[in-house]
Amino acid sequence: MIRLPMTAIVMISLLSISSASDAPKPKKEAKPTGILVLDNCDATYRGKPDYTDNLTLLDTTAKVRFRVSGFNNCESIGSTRMIATDVKRKCIWTIENVAHRVRRFDLTGKVTLTIPDVNGSAIAVDPATGNVWVLANKGSIGTGRTDVYSEKGTLIATHQISGWDIVYDPKAKAFWIAEKSLTKISAADGKVGFSVPISTWCASSLDVDPRDGSAWVAVREHPMVVGSSNRLLKFDATGKEIAAVEFGANSPFRVSVDRKNGRVWVAHWRTAVERFSAKGKSEGRFPLAALAVQVDPAGGDVWVLTRSEVRRITSAGKLVKRVRHVGETSQGWIAAFE
Repeated sequence: MIRLPMTAIVMISLLSISSASDAPKPKKEAKPTGILVLDNCDATYRGKPDYTDNLTLLDTTAKVRFRVSGFNNCESIGSTRMIATDVKRKCIWTIENVAHRVRRFDLTGKVTLTIPDVNGSAIAVDPATGNVWVLANKGSIGTGRTDVYSEKGTLIATHQISGWDIVYDPKAKAFWIAEKSLTKISAADGKVGFSVPISTWCASSLDVDPRDGSAWVAVREHPMVVGSSNRLLKFDATGKEIAAVEFGANSPFRVSVDRKNGRVWVAHWRTAVERFSAKGKSEGRFPLAALAVQVDPAGGDVWVLTRSEVRRITSAGKLVKRVRHVGETSQGWIAAFE
């Protein structure tokens, strides 16, 4: 047996430690972020073999990562969540209100699953399970239900809750569903926490503040529905109304909450976007022919959808980026990949 001097043993040990510390650490995979836009650039939605509405993924620098055509949509009451993202499973879900289908895409824009014969207005993902919650209503207020599909596309549950828009609440691990009423339902067992009336007609858009589990919902006026009005409402996690903003003749079409500070942005149909504090105080109104608005995943800036393009603006309304659609769109749906 060869015996090494103690000094040599110490040097070998130090070299081993040094080699281990100098070894390259495995790189942390970057979290994908970006903005998704579903347009209605093809004004025709009947009588053709193919349709050319599009789904576009933009990164946060406004670079187009993919654009997929072949969708078929038409205008509706508001800019609901017709796009849902699943960061954990790196996929994107869409629902089409004319083609009546739900589809799943990977991050290159490739279709990986189709669920046919689904007639609804909005979808959301349970991040814990990958299950997709679908508001199936056949385009009619007050007659729908909420269906739950597994990530493989199998119908696994149905809840008798009619809704127009839906959002996942990470704090409560629940879904908020808005239509004539605002309902909160547990994602795990389908237990309804509460359901409160919010409109004599319908909600147009809904979002949640993940910091405290409160929710903002926009409701719209219909000239033939008594008691309906254009309003922005805020509810705490227990379903208590804690703020209300009257909009008069302005139609709120989309709401989006800044996850960093609780501010909420509202797209007034083709007239402006407006920023409100977490308490519902107006902090700025910017004239834009807005169809929808979405806060950037990093917070602060927002993305505004107009008929001709998507614009990224600062919280002060300054233009940062712009990306044109394929053509003019009469309506659009937008989501953050976060």
